Amino acid sequence: MKLRSLFTFTLAFALIAPPVAADVSLAPFAGFRMSSSVDIETAGASTSDQIDFRDSASQGLVFNFDLAEPGKQGELYFGRQSTSARLDIGLFAPGVDSIDLTIYQLQFGGLYFPGGTNHGGFVSGVFGITRLEPDDSGYETHHRAALSLGGGYQFFLTDQLRLRLDLRGVYTALNSGGSSFCSGGCELRFDSSGYLQVEAAAGLAIRF
Repeated sequence: MKLRSLFTFTLAFALIAPPVAADVSLAPFAGFRMSSSVDIETAGASTSDQIDFRDSASQGLVFNFDLAEPGKQGELYFGRQSTSARLDIGLFAPGVDSIDLTIYQLQFGGLYFPGGTNHGGFVSGVFGITRLEPDDSGYETHHRAALSLGGGYQFFLTDQLRLRLDLRGVYTALNSGGSSFCSGGCELRFDSSGYLQVEAAAGLAIRF
């Protein structure tokens, strides 16, 4: 199901559903991500370079469920970003200085409302995995551990509906010395412990 179709369905359900005790929420979101650079080096040589990820739109889903203590929720976060990676100086392959890729995150953690309610200001922290998947299957896909910390505000609209605004930092750990995106013989190596992305997003949280 496309994200737009899911968003339409969940919004319609929230508006027609009868008032019931809500235990979980689903929040489709759209946002924008900005990324730091990743240092790399050429294997067996002293030359170094940087991979720059293009800032671009993101989208995904956040699933929350209420915990026993008021104001605390479990959180499952899924995010997706279509972007490109560009080398400042070198080449991924002969004649190729940039590649298109999709970045996925699947993370689990918690969310906390200091006021003890299920709306208003909140902080969140989740941990999981980042998948760096080049669109060209000739290049390697990478899976790395990732951590996200953030905060935001949920505006109360109805008993079943919240407007959710998020600002989160997503840190992806890299193995220094591990191979980077390669096609055929690999000459590029990560020379960084990780990179940071900052995501600003808005969505509608549908409570069931």
